[in-house]
Amino acid sequence: MAQDSEQQIGEAIQYGVIASVDHANATCTVELGELTTGELPWVAQRAGGSRYWSPPSVGEQCIVLCPEGDVENGLVVLGLYSDANPPPSNDPDVIHLELPDGAVISYNHASHALAVLLPEGGTATIDAPGGVTINGDVTINGSVTASDDVTGGGISLMSHKHGGVQAGSAQTGAPA
Repeated sequence: MAQDSEQQIGEAIQYGVIASVDHANATCTVELGELTTGELPWVAQRAGGSRYWSPPSVGEQCIVLCPEGDVENGLVVLGLYSDANPPPSNDPDVIHLELPDGAVISYNHASHALAVLLPEGGTATIDAPGGVTINGDVTINGSVTASDDVTGGGISLMSHKHGGVQAGSAQTGAPA
């Protein structure tokens, strides 16, 4: 009897590697040595009013929790670093998210610096019907396109007037 209990405890938590992922059903199969499990759900960080989607990757190391040693009712716990998938940072002051296409979002809470790096051809969209406020200087390397007016220092780019306008090649005065 004691041996059966020890065996059940030993089989209740097993290390494995993600073998396949069914994104539509939020399930995956796991290689546990010579055995490949059936479809099992993975544990998400949040799955209620706030929901988080970050599916596992094939080859990612994981743990399968098997109640009473029953692999068919297992739950997959993700997030184990391995030689194949090492940590993307070892800085204790940095929260770092690295994505498969090379995009990186990093925040250093010691220096209060947020960095977002997108791969070549990457785009970013902010959809904020209430507006966007940036406090601080802004540097833009590239062009700026606006579908509406641009205002700087209280002067409208579209409707400002110039004084001292003369015909010919003369320069206008400053915006009024």
